[in-house]
Order: sequence, then C-alpha cells, then structure tokens
Amino acid sequence: MLAAIRIKSWLGLVGQLFTRTRVGRALVFVSLPAALVLFLFYKPSYSPPIFDAQVHYNENSWQRVSVDAVINTAEELNVPWLLVGSTPNEGTWKLYRRDPERVIPMLVPGFTREDRDTWFNNPKIQTYIDEEIRNRPYRGIGEFFLYDGQVNTPVVKRVVSLALERNLVLHARSDPNALGQLFKLGPELRILWAHAGVFTQPETINKMLNRYRNLWLEISHRGDIAPRGKLDPRWRELILRHPDRFILGSGTYNVEYWYQFRTFLSKYRGWLKELPPDVAEKIAFRNGLALFNLMHLAPEVAKIRDI
Repeated sequence: MLAAIRIKSWLGLVGQLFTRTRVGRALVFVSLPAALVLFLFYKPSYSPPIFDAQVHYNENSWQRVSVDAVINTAEELNVPWLLVGSTPNEGTWKLYRRDPERVIPMLVPGFTREDRDTWFNNPKIQTYIDEEIRNRPYRGIGEFFLYDGQVNTPVVKRVVSLALERNLVLHARSDPNALGQLFKLGPELRILWAHAGVFTQPETINKMLNRYRNLWLEISHRGDIAPRGKLDPRWRELILRHPDRFILGSGTYNVEYWYQFRTFLSKYRGWLKELPPDVAEKIAFRNGLALFNLMHLAPEVAKIRDI
C-alpha cells in the first residue's frame, strides 16, 4: 500500500514537471517531433529469414486473399521459402506460377476437404497421385491425415513407393503409431511431422526423434511451445537436444490464419532469440533447406542480426 502511494506521488511530480514548468513544456515541445520522426522512419527487423513449412492456399482463401498479397507479404516479411500444399491443388500452382523460386509445391492427396479422412483407401486418388507426380514438379506429398490402422492400404503403399523412387518428402499429420507404420514400409522415408503430432508431448516426441533419424517436426499451431512468448522449459530442452529436426510453419489453413500470418512469424522470431544463434538459424530456415536439399544462404546474408 505504501509503495503504491509513493509511486502515485512520484507520477504526480513528473506530471507537474511537464505541465507546469517551462523546462518541462520545452522538453515536450522538442520530444514530440523527434518521436514522430522516429515513428515514421522506423523499420522493423525481419530477421532471421524463415522457411515456412506449413502453408495452405485453399479455395476458401484464394477467393479473399490474392496471390499478390501472399507473395508480396512473404517478401516483405523475409520468408524466402513457402512449402505449399492446398485443397484443391490448384491453389498451390496459383502461388507457384507467381513465384516459382519461393514456392515449394507439395501434393495433397485429395480433391476436397472431405477426402482427407478417406484418401488412403480411394483408388481414384491413387490414380490422381500418379498422374500429378508424373506431370508436375512436386517436392513431396502432403499434408495428409493418416492414423493408426490406416497405413496398410494400396494407396499408402503407392505413396511410399513414389516417395522413395523420387526422393519426395512426406508431410504427415499422424499419431506416433502411424508414423512407425510408415517407417516400417519405408525405413529410408523422410517424413515431416505436421504440427509436431498436434497434442503429442515432448517426452514422446523425444523418443520418436531418437528412434527415427529421418523424422522432422513442423511446429505450427503448437501454442504450448512458447506460451506467453517464452519457451517452455521442456520444449527448450527438446530443441537443444535435437536442433536439426525442427522447422517453423504458419499453418494458413483458412482466411483467418492468413490474416494472422504476420503475427505467427513475429512470435517465432520472438522466442528464437532465447536460443543460441546457430540453433535459432537452423530452426528458422536451415533445417528446411537441408530437408528439401535446397541451396543454403551465404552466412553474411543469413546472419541473425537481432539476436
């Protein structure tokens, strides 16, 4: 109570200085234009560059968010790489045609959102996958939904075969059991685990990373990693234990998430500062480049200036 009274008294004295004295009024007169100039010329730091491994440009988004808006915003926010998979897949190619250097195309195995729960057992989708992979330069298949007990089908076996033959990455929204079943079909598969298993806890993730050397985590929409902007201790420990296996993602599944794109990236850059610079760089973009065998930026270009 006493402390509150003292603070109130101090604030009152400061207020009197700026409103009732010539010196105070002069300081206000000089400082306001200076503050305005700083505001007008302030440029936020969009460092480090970010590899966004969870981008969707679905039909419900492209009707309200233009291709130019997506690409121009990515350029402004220093996102040189967008891993894009859309429903229908035409959304991916809308972005790719606009900026093929930035967009890394992924094939979503389905025609509509309803297919996500049945694609693994649909012969028509198997035919579609074969045709698309043959005719377009996809770098992987997914994001797809696939859970325990759904792996051992002709469609999934064909996806695994194509991934191994063509060096494609599988982007799987799955539970740990389903991932294990996929790796059993193809031990050399490279799998990007969507949303880090959604609700899978760090202890389980650690076991999975220890067991499968070709498993990476994409961590969009995992609010438990850095609640209130600060890294959770369990996640920090996990990241430092496996610094080469984490990749960022915005998760722009619908229009609302596109409106939050800038916020997602800002939050990532906020907690990346808590990590050693080399680890932060890996998570921000280097792990994504390594997974997709893309050229790394030169150190002086990629340097994290604000850490």
